[in-house]
Amino acid sequence: MTDIIIVGIGNRYRGDDGAGWAVIDKLIVISKAIKLVRQQGDIAELIDIFANYKSVYLVDACLSNAHIESWKRIDLNKQTVIEENLQTSTHGFSVSQAISLAKNLNRLPDNFILYMISGDNYNISDQLSPPVAGSVAQVVKALLNEEDIKACMNKA
Repeated sequence: MTDIIIVGIGNRYRGDDGAGWAVIDKLIVISKAIKLVRQQGDIAELIDIFANYKSVYLVDACLSNAHIESWKRIDLNKQTVIEENLQTSTHGFSVSQAISLAKNLNRLPDNFILYMISGDNYNISDQLSPPVAGSVAQVVKALLNEEDIKACMNKA
């Protein structure tokens, strides 16, 4: 089992759904010490990632009632994510379905964190809305302040 991975989930060409990938784009410039992956929500790949890393950080855009530029950090080993309707996901399966299946298969990492960025525009576009772009910068900063990520970067 490897140590740390950050997974940006989304689709670069679906407006705000590209937020997870935008986070990875910014982190690539900052650090080569941590495994960074862009993923489109393939359930088998996600479960494999969950099972093979001690610390998994997921970043994904979501539809919610929260203010568009808001984001939330969820410890998935302590909190649950509400199973969303399939129509609200641009991925083949929703991230919450992958998490639920991994939990049932007992394939969860020791440290399992989800950063959810509240988006609004999921139309065909390669641009994030300005509020979501601002949230991306905040999430990058929050990730870099995670204790195990800081420790890993200090070793490099």
